[in-house]
Amino acid sequence: MAGHEQKKTYTALKGQTYLEALGEKPSDSIIAVKSGNRLFDLRQTADSDTEFQAVYLDSDDGLKILRHSAAHLLAHAVTSLFPDSKPNAGPSTEDGFYYDFDMKPISSDQFPVIEEKMQEIVKKNYPIVREEHSRKELMSMFSNNPYKIDKIKDNVSEGGRSSIYRQGDFYDFCTGPHVPSTGYLKAVKIISLASTHYRGDDKNPAMVRIYGTAFPDEKSLKKYLQNREEALKRDHRKLGTEMDLFVFNTERAPGFPLYTPNGSIIRSELMSFMKEKNGQRGWQEVWTPHIFRDVIWKQSGHYAKYKPNMYVFTLEDGDSYGVKPMNCPGHISIFEREPHSYRDLPVRLSEPGTVYRYEKSGEVGGLTRPRSFTIDDGHAFMRFDQIVDEITSILKMIKETFNEILGNVDLKFDLSVMDKEHPENYLLVYRCRNCGSTIEARKASMEEHLLCPSCGSENLEPDFTVWDGATEQLRNALDSEKLEYQEYPGEAAFYGPKIDVHVRDAIGRMWQLSTVQLDFFMPTNFGLSYVNSESKPERIVMVHRAIFGSYERFMAIVLEHFAGKLPTWLSPIQAYVIPVSENYDEYAKKVQSHLLKEGIRAGLD
Repeated sequence: MAGHEQKKTYTALKGQTYLEALGEKPSDSIIAVKSGNRLFDLRQTADSDTEFQAVYLDSDDGLKILRHSAAHLLAHAVTSLFPDSKPNAGPSTEDGFYYDFDMKPISSDQFPVIEEKMQEIVKKNYPIVREEHSRKELMSMFSNNPYKIDKIKDNVSEGGRSSIYRQGDFYDFCTGPHVPSTGYLKAVKIISLASTHYRGDDKNPAMVRIYGTAFPDEKSLKKYLQNREEALKRDHRKLGTEMDLFVFNTERAPGFPLYTPNGSIIRSELMSFMKEKNGQRGWQEVWTPHIFRDVIWKQSGHYAKYKPNMYVFTLEDGDSYGVKPMNCPGHISIFEREPHSYRDLPVRLSEPGTVYRYEKSGEVGGLTRPRSFTIDDGHAFMRFDQIVDEITSILKMIKETFNEILGNVDLKFDLSVMDKEHPENYLLVYRCRNCGSTIEARKASMEEHLLCPSCGSENLEPDFTVWDGATEQLRNALDSEKLEYQEYPGEAAFYGPKIDVHVRDAIGRMWQLSTVQLDFFMPTNFGLSYVNSESKPERIVMVHRAIFGSYERFMAIVLEHFAGKLPTWLSPIQAYVIPVSENYDEYAKKVQSHLLKEGIRAGLD
């Protein structure tokens, strides 16, 4: 975010548009506004007196809005050129956007025609206007598009209302926001094609996915395209084939990587590195099985939240099992094997734990998004007053790890916190206004009203004390390490605030890798406690942490960062013995054998 008063606060009075509230002649680079964690169009009207900040075109939020609008621009052009096409959905992505269409297959040869149509729409500078409609009206407007009808049914209740966005003769079912007009979309490029299926299910109709990107100006777009060309040369899937590191067998194990001897060496070296780091900081290595009975997944909450993405099965004896999507329940089972005193804490358990998650076929891609991956997982069990020290230690470990492996790289830290305007989304303590009793609950997951356990009253208020204290401790840990960070309200998990760490690679791309997550939910579900200094039980605080994120994803990033030219300690072959003629073949074998005995991975050419 450059050159703007991004955090200046304005006030829109009830009934006033945000554009009016910005005052006379606001900057053209202001494309939307943000209140709390919600984004609004400039022309939207405030429902009540509302404080907000301006969203600029070159901000993170601004870029997402720009790219979402570019997806609509693409759909406008495609439906104009191919009237029989039916648009499905078109979100912004990390570095661009895509839109899915039910249409006859096209080729990249048709990109120039589509881009020419897009530029025609841009030059006409159509206002992009939000319109509110009833569910019945929406169903009528999209009656010839079954995919939009599905979305309306899923998202708009009977008698409810939602919005479309209109530009010229094109409109789309969407909640927005968008840039004010198509004239903002001057730096847009179609990138590639892919085939997918509706909702990622190969039993559903096939779709054409068109990828693109958009930037505030041509200079930024040109730089991105140059970097993208370099990124294609560094693509870990291409390098993995050239260096013989891993394979994917789409018939026998779709989405599951198989490592060759060369790839296994890199993986093992990274694991050895992390094992040493863990040992230096007091993390004890454990091992947990890949399969557990379903009772543990029900207790942990994974069945309720992750079951569609789990591999589950029932045996002949009637017992149901789930292949683990996460390692935490196994670590909890180890921690709770014995009672713990306040003097024992923190207890730190680590594991290179392989997990399995069903990803839709259209979402699987190389080592960055496989269906099985190994997390450098760690769970620390501690007292509340130990959070700052523990998080600080983990942050130091993160910085050391990436600087030692990748060099002096830029790190970006994000702090995800709760949105207090929607307390129902989080696990919170509620206090009864009548009798003072408390109950812990996540209201959004309840089918019935939350009642006081003592007097039965519904007059409950959320108590943010634990969340506020935990969030402040995360801030203190970041501040103690003198780390710059950005807060994201509403991005916290329902069970606690977290820190995400992004790493910038050699060609400027940011990758989300490390996560440090506070968890109040699991200790509650499993009844984890310790005996405090007054010999009374007290609730454990749990921290999930992964430094690499997963070995698969990190290995992909390492390959692309170094363009395959790995540092010696990671290289599958560290030395080659090259005989100058056949007369020296036997001697060359002896040299190779000697190097192997000394622990040097030597090849013979």
